[in-house]
Amino acid sequence: MSSIVSSVPRFDLDLRSDIVAPASAAVASAVAEAARRPGEFAWREDPIERALEHRVCDILGKSAAALFPTCTAANIAGLLALGARERALVLEDTCHLMTIEMAGLDWLARPRVLSYAQHGGRLDLANGLDQADAIFCLENTHNRRGGTVLNAEETREIAQQAKDRGWSVFLDGSRLWNASVASGDSPASLAAPVDVVSVSFNKGLGAPNGAALAGSKETIRAAVETWRLLGGICRPSHVLAAGALAALEDIPLLGKDHRLARETASAIALLGGFSVAQPQTNIVLISGDELGFDGTRLSASLGQAGLGCLAFGPRHVRLVFHRGIPPDSAPMIADIFRKIAGGQQNDRVSGTH
Repeated sequence: MSSIVSSVPRFDLDLRSDIVAPASAAVASAVAEAARRPGEFAWREDPIERALEHRVCDILGKSAAALFPTCTAANIAGLLALGARERALVLEDTCHLMTIEMAGLDWLARPRVLSYAQHGGRLDLANGLDQADAIFCLENTHNRRGGTVLNAEETREIAQQAKDRGWSVFLDGSRLWNASVASGDSPASLAAPVDVVSVSFNKGLGAPNGAALAGSKETIRAAVETWRLLGGICRPSHVLAAGALAALEDIPLLGKDHRLARETASAIALLGGFSVAQPQTNIVLISGDELGFDGTRLSASLGQAGLGCLAFGPRHVRLVFHRGIPPDSAPMIADIFRKIAGGQQNDRVSGTH
């Protein structure tokens, strides 16, 4: 056991994902209080879970919602409820559903998958897509594009193009809270143009786990039944629901993560040698091409220096800011990049790499 534990990476600053965000005192207290009392026997019977569902409906402006263990679970159940077995899925070519979650969907439903590109709020649809009976999928914020945001007007415009073709519209809103804070548009206005939306409680908000799916009563009922058949029911659910319900109060605090992401991106850009995409939310994508780094080696070098991040494609690393990162960390993070750049340049001069 000790050898297994010792092999787990430990970082001074862990920016691999916002799912590692620690719970606030209020979330920890809510979880502890819920854990001290017995849970209900049946899924969706617990009063805390019911309170969470009602709160999610209020925030997102939907008539029904259900708690799921993860956003991937919510996405798969939601798409199956919309008819993914019989209908095509129309996915943006770099979205999370396409790049990460498609394996599960393909195994369960074997849907016909059609891809599109998105340019400034307009869709670049492939020939023949207009004839498909489809579920059109959006992601907000967009992970692979560095946490980019669709505001309410852009969401309405894109969703209307899909609805004009008779398609259903699904929104992967795993980081919808970030999109709301960054755009100034309410979560309800961002979710209004879509039929079904998923949201996470652990990305950035610091709940131990959990996600929700919201939409019409009929669709949510079908999604819940689908997930029950797959053995995904969480019961008792009160501890999970309590953490999620308390975490929703911290949505406005996500702006602090966005600010630190901008400050860090600006500080690293000033170093030279790194290409830094200026963030819209809490995700920063960085390339070290000019210094001869690929994404894997840059990530490994940063990890050895105590900064946890992910290689993101062949060229980039991804930094994801969250409440667990001290608000004055930008100079420290930039200094790690500066030292790595200096070491790489010295290696080039000496011919050791």
